[in-house]
Amino acid sequence: MDYKILNNNLMLILLTHLFFWVIVNGQFVPGPRVGHTANLVGDKIYFIGGYNFSEYDESEVFYYGGDSETWISLNSEDIPTRGPSSINRLFMSSVSYEGKIYLFGGIDLNDIPSNNLNILDTINLNWEIGGLINAPPPRYKHTATLVNGVIYYIGGRLLNGYESMSNIYQYNIDTDIWSLKIADLAPGNVPEPRMGHSAVLVEGKICICGGSYFDYIINVSIAMLDTDTLQWSIPQFKNPRRPGVPNLPNLIYHTATLVDKRMLLAFGNDTTTIINGFSGLNNHFYIFDFNSSEWFETTADELANPSANIPKLQFPSTSNSSDAVISSNSSAIIGLSVGIVLSVLVIVGVLIFIYYRRKKNQSKEDGRPSDDSSDQITFSQRSTLYSSQQYTPSTLSYQFTNQHKQFTPQQNISDNNKQFTSHQNISDNNNLTEEYSDYILQIPSDADRYPNHPSNHYLGSGTETHSQRSESPPLPPPPPPPKSP
Repeated sequence: MDYKILNNNLMLILLTHLFFWVIVNGQFVPGPRVGHTANLVGDKIYFIGGYNFSEYDESEVFYYGGDSETWISLNSEDIPTRGPSSINRLFMSSVSYEGKIYLFGGIDLNDIPSNNLNILDTINLNWEIGGLINAPPPRYKHTATLVNGVIYYIGGRLLNGYESMSNIYQYNIDTDIWSLKIADLAPGNVPEPRMGHSAVLVEGKICICGGSYFDYIINVSIAMLDTDTLQWSIPQFKNPRRPGVPNLPNLIYHTATLVDKRMLLAFGNDTTTIINGFSGLNNHFYIFDFNSSEWFETTADELANPSANIPKLQFPSTSNSSDAVISSNSSAIIGLSVGIVLSVLVIVGVLIFIYYRRKKNQSKEDGRPSDDSSDQITFSQRSTLYSSQQYTPSTLSYQFTNQHKQFTPQQNISDNNKQFTSHQNISDNNNLTEEYSDYILQIPSDADRYPNHPSNHYLGSGTETHSQRSESPPLPPPPPPPKSP
């Protein structure tokens, strides 16, 4: 009984540990947040900063992806640093370059803008601080674009006012040096200052789109900066679907993604319209085709329709990405299945343990031994019974030896007759039979084995019974063969 209890306890402990191992290793899920940054480095997407609506003390650095394809939290306070590394800020700009993420500007929870340049080394997992000599003044809601190892910072909101679009701050990653470049505005002193805009690099030109200025609608929503000449220009896009509508969409806090010289604008706020009763919310998508200088307003359903009359986004080969999605789904299914199975096993183990304990307690209350104890008593009784009969292998060997001697071929029939007719031998056999009658299997007689036969006999022995053949006199020897003349 003791070893059964030990096995049950060990199994319960093992299943419990496995269950909590699965739960603990996948329990981190970030809360909702705004104003954060997201950068793809290798096979991981790093999320840094922002405002967390559920819990502000949550880690400000985490990533999704990797071999486990799960959310992994990196406590910024535990990462080694060289200088101040506080990144509890919103609306920072970020770019990734050779395994490092460069975070600049932002605003803290006290509405104080910053001009710190924090660098996260994702390979060695340590913080670095960029140089501050000739750094731009504190700002937030600006853009950062990487061009040949140099980061271009454009626009944004300052402590008092907005940054001029002619002031282009550059940070050289290799030399850790800041510099200010003056760009020439397009005719009409455009583009005007803004914040909350987007920026993408298109063949050596930085294309900015959208934004707002003191909550006013900007006049020019799209402009391009030539990184070689630092000259602003205003591209002309036409809408083939609505040729009589020259106005471009005015978005803020949206995203811009370049796919094969086509820019996709998504979500954000529309500063000129009211959709579905929500002021400024945007649920449309916009495609700017730089090949044909056309732009299209579309919807999510139309983007998913291969026959829709809109420019197609030519994504790179999707074989690797589809394999990654399949692998991710398989890992999620396997992990979920393992968790469910382990949970069921733990519950079953607990129920079995509770049932066993209740049964044992009930047996004690009724004054009856449990099943295991009754089995032990029965086994003990059998052992005592066998020992009381003084049943030893030597006596059994003696009995079978005597029986074997009665039918050995070396003995003749007369010896057998003498043995069976001897009174002493019969009495000895009777004593042995009485003493071991409980253990010797009784051989049925001829009449019991052949009740329906007219002359009870052994097969192959004629009509004589075994007893008759034992009591008949010995046969005379056969006559010798006649001699040949």
